[in-house]
Amino acid sequence: MRKAVFFDLDGTLLPLDMEKFMHGYDALIDQSGLFEFLGGTHTKAAFKKSIHAMLQNDGRALNSDVFLNTLYAETKADPDAVSQHFDAFYKNGFLSLKSCTRTDRHAVKTIALLRQKGYRLVLATNPLFPPVATNARIEWAGLDINDFEYISYFDNSRYCKPNSEYFLEILDKTGLSARECYFVGNDVADDMACLSLGFEGFLVLDHLIGDARRVPSCAKGYYSDLLGFAESLPKI
Repeated sequence: MRKAVFFDLDGTLLPLDMEKFMHGYDALIDQSGLFEFLGGTHTKAAFKKSIHAMLQNDGRALNSDVFLNTLYAETKADPDAVSQHFDAFYKNGFLSLKSCTRTDRHAVKTIALLRQKGYRLVLATNPLFPPVATNARIEWAGLDINDFEYISYFDNSRYCKPNSEYFLEILDKTGLSARECYFVGNDVADDMACLSLGFEGFLVLDHLIGDARRVPSCAKGYYSDLLGFAESLPKI
């Protein structure tokens, strides 16, 4: 019996235009003074290389350490100082990105209903951000971190989507098997990669990334359909 539901965040529980969000994020990073702080002429490239290193992480270290170590190798910037800079950024300038998002009442009701029915809820957002940034986006979605028993952050994860090890790492930490879980996401490649492991999926179409026809075995629908899906599930 399936007794847990994994959720993606951006474009799933948190409605947003990913292209607009990332464009705004890049602009704010630039305005934060990060690249001047790092010094040199190739710091933007070093920053992108460090993010790519997290996406390609093979489990050798936490994503946060992979990011900081790669950035250090490229710029010789002190990891502690970089961490302090990012902490200040995510507590201030980053918060203006809330304007790129909104709260969806169906998504909020879905979480409340599933909790009421006894389902274990996991927030399986791609772990590229520290807790302060992910927790802010959870709040923007009209939710609370306590709605979830586990949340993937860049400092508790050693892999990223769509690597199957990302999903397996969370299953191991929660003591669940894939066949006990649903996965709700909006990205055909990143989120629905878990279906090969035995998850049952629900593809959210409101902010779809990819071709929905590539996952014919997966349930699909909009936010109102997601709520209907939750209503159809039995109590645990």
